[in-house]
This record gives sequence, C-alpha cells and structure tokens, in this order.
Amino acid sequence: MLMSPRPSHRDRLREAAAHQLDRLSRAVRPAPRSRAPWPARAPLRVLMPGGLAALARESGIGAAMRHQEKAVRALGHEVVRNPLRFDVVHLNTPFPDTPLFAAWAHLRRRPVLVWAHSTEDDFRASFPGANLVAPLFRRWIAFLYRRGDLVLTPSEYSRRLISAPTYGLRAPVRVLSNGVDTTFFRPDPSARERLRECLGLGPDAPVVVSVGMHLVRKGIVDWVEVARAMPEVTFVWFGRTDPRLLTAEVKRALAVAPPNALFPGYVEPAELREAYCGADAFCFLTKEETEGIVLWEALACGAPALVRGIPIYRDGMPDGVLTHQVSGDGPDFAPRVVQKLQALLAGELADLREAGRAAAEDVDLSEIARELEEVYRAVGALPGR
Repeated sequence: MLMSPRPSHRDRLREAAAHQLDRLSRAVRPAPRSRAPWPARAPLRVLMPGGLAALARESGIGAAMRHQEKAVRALGHEVVRNPLRFDVVHLNTPFPDTPLFAAWAHLRRRPVLVWAHSTEDDFRASFPGANLVAPLFRRWIAFLYRRGDLVLTPSEYSRRLISAPTYGLRAPVRVLSNGVDTTFFRPDPSARERLRECLGLGPDAPVVVSVGMHLVRKGIVDWVEVARAMPEVTFVWFGRTDPRLLTAEVKRALAVAPPNALFPGYVEPAELREAYCGADAFCFLTKEETEGIVLWEALACGAPALVRGIPIYRDGMPDGVLTHQVSGDGPDFAPRVVQKLQALLAGELADLREAGRAAAEDVDLSEIARELEEVYRAVGALPGR
C-alpha cells in the first residue's frame, strides 16, 4: 500500500493562504440582487407649483394637473410645492408666475417640463375680446413654451399647431395624453336610477349631459338650441364660468335657455362620474380642443358620445369608430345635431360603448405614468436604463 507523501511546510502555508483568500472573497461578495421593474433610485421631488395655478382648478388644465399628480405618485415619486427642494418642475398654466418658476429652475440647473395645453386656436371665442387679443396670447404662450427643456402636448393635432413657425419653439415637442383614470371613471349601470332621482325625473326619462366652461368655443350656444328643439329630453350642462367673463352671446343663450336645459355648475369628479354613467348620451359640441379630457371620461364610463366633427376628432377618431359626429357650423348645425341625437337615443346608430371604453383604457393614467418616467429620463432627471 502506497502512502501519500506528507505535505511540506511550504505546501501547508500555501493551503492556509488559499483558505484565507476563499473566506475573504465570500465575505465581500455582494448578495444576489432582487429584480425590480425600475432601477433602484431615490424618488424624484417633482415640483408642481401652487400660486396662481389654483385659478385653473375648475378648468381642463386643472384636471390635467391632477392627472399628472396621480401619475407622479404612481411611479413612487413625490409631488412638492416648495421651490427650494426639487429635482424637476412641471409647468402647466399660462399665468405670469410660470416664466419665473422656469427661470428659477434653470438657475438651479433643474429640468423644466412645460405642458402646452393651450393654443391660439382654442383661445379664440372664449372670453370677451378674445379674438382681438388672440395673436398676443399666442406670442405669450409661445414665450412660455420656449422656457421648457421639453414641451409636452396632449395630441398630435396640438403638436402640429404649436410646431408652426409662428410659435418659434426650439425645444423638442413630445405628445403625451392627459390621460384618464379608468379605475375611477368606469361603467356603473346603477347610476341611471340615481341620476334621475337626483334630477327629479321618472325612471325612463331621457337625459343628455355635457361638461365644460360656458364659452362659445365649447358649443354652449348650439347646445341650448338643440335642447330647445328636444323638449322631451332633459339636458344637463356641468361646469361654470365667472359671470364677469361671459360673452354677450353666451349671456343671451343662458338667459333664453328652455326649462329642460339645466346648469348645475361645477361639480366634483364623483358627481360627474354619476352623470356620465347615468346619462343616455354625452353631447360635446366643442369647436376646438387640444384633447378634451371630459370626452375620455365619458367614454371610460361607457356613455354614448355625440361630438362636433372638428379636426382633432374627425382625424383621430373618425365618425362611427369611437364617437358619432356632426361636422360644420352655422344655422343648420343644431338641426343636424338634433336629427343625429334623436337617432342615437332611439338606438338607431351603432353601439360604440365597448370601443370607447377600450380606447380610454389605452390612455389610462398607468400608461401615462410609464411614458412620464421615460420623459424624466429624456431630460436627465433620471439615469438612463
């Protein structure tokens, strides 16, 4: 039987050293990292200034800002109001403090995201004298949009408008829908009975709703005429405008509105959801929009929608696909709306409710949040993947 040779003193030293190295390597070896959907990083402090922005609370811009806050928090980031500690700023309003916040952010070397909600086109036919000062308004908002490191706008249609040479934008322009919270705005058949009880109507009374400020641009004058021609239907318009800002044409329309046209004023989102879900139709006769959040809300709730066939809807969601549409303007417009609305209420037009709900889910706030995270990477607020 052969005996293995006894290790020498040098061999024993070599083995001891190897053992020590192995122990050391195990001690400093990093633990396995768990997989996460996003790289580990501290939450961003996203500045969404208060100040004059509070004036926009009851407008579409106010709704857009609330949607942004939900998206930011869904990503695990923090919404802050303090302009002394922030990582990136969202600017949404066309008010005088907006360029001041942009200048401060640039001084602090923080990225500035500017949302282009407004255009010269949708400013027209809004307030007294709006058409006269519309070119000045365009120059003002163009100045504001040029303060951004990145300009975000809610539709391809609005992107085309603000990309015109008259706006003089130099920063990149990216389309990002305002989105809709489809977990909140969702179909609820039981709302039908509650809405009619609230309005003091019988269980089978037809109800048509619309939402917006009291502006010619929003189509309220035509809407009143449609209500006058359909006295058997209750029309409810949610939203308000400061009486001092009403044009003479809108004042006349409201003064002679028929008794079946109701104007409850501004209501909270939960009440609006009841109206969308309980109505027989959503009639949105706006003449100009950059997106129209209220339309997405109505579609998310499964409300059959009849809209004016303006370019953004005629091109983006053709007649008979997500909405039914009536194009044009002038004295024959309201009678044509009446004809199509009567057909919609009678069930003679295609049922587009499932298609509308599916389209709304495509712009759910969860999808908008994912795109917003990529925006933060694009402007350097977050590291690249």
